[in-house]
Amino acid sequence: MGKYLSIFHLSIRRSLRNYKALIGLSLFLITCLLIFANLWEMIAAKTGAVALNASQMLWYIALNEWVLVSIPSVHDDIEEDLHSGRLAYQLPRPISYIGSMFAESLGALTANLTVLGVVTVIFVYFQVGALPFDFPALALSIGFGFISGILGIIYLMLIGLSSFWLQDVSPFYWIWEKLLFMFGGLILPLTIYPKWMQTFAHYTPFPAILGQRSALALDFSVMHVIDLVSSLMLWIVLGLCCLFILYRKSLTILTIEGG
Repeated sequence: MGKYLSIFHLSIRRSLRNYKALIGLSLFLITCLLIFANLWEMIAAKTGAVALNASQMLWYIALNEWVLVSIPSVHDDIEEDLHSGRLAYQLPRPISYIGSMFAESLGALTANLTVLGVVTVIFVYFQVGALPFDFPALALSIGFGFISGILGIIYLMLIGLSSFWLQDVSPFYWIWEKLLFMFGGLILPLTIYPKWMQTFAHYTPFPAILGQRSALALDFSVMHVIDLVSSLMLWIVLGLCCLFILYRKSLTILTIEGG
């Protein structure tokens, strides 16, 4: 574990030193918040489709975008390692490649969530001038945001490992991203969706990453917490099992084809 912790710490330090990337992510996040907030005011608010007021809705979108933008593109790193041949040099090391990639991504996620979290809170607070939730609810939502980011990393690593079979994993990532936007409730809460879409979303990991967690800050309840914890743990365990199986198969392919 010491090796993985070292990679985790080094990744945090490297991410924080790369302040230009953090500034770029912050500007991108603020731009998204402005666009989505105005879009909601023009469409959803006027039609009365959402029970949340303007202040609550902007916080909901902000908590979603905060996690979404913070998740590092680990799938691109895995694909690049395979196609460039760097993977062949990393496999003989006395440390799991997939474990080191996870630790590195976790460090980048931690740095991104910390910096972008501060930017998000400051920007939205000065935009609406209110905190429409209790502090315990916000603290829980932030804590679950870190776990949701871990869940996102796991499934992006699965997409990255598909590069052992595909030349380009971008189509898989685009599909994942669009499904996350739609069934994660990125812009609007899932409660306004048709019943069949809500049911389908319930059997996917997308709400746990975005909407279900963000809604917790605005509509706190013990049952909501229990449901969210159960969903996160289920999808994390399932994702890790799939990751382990797919990685073993990937190494088999690599061995058979001679690296």
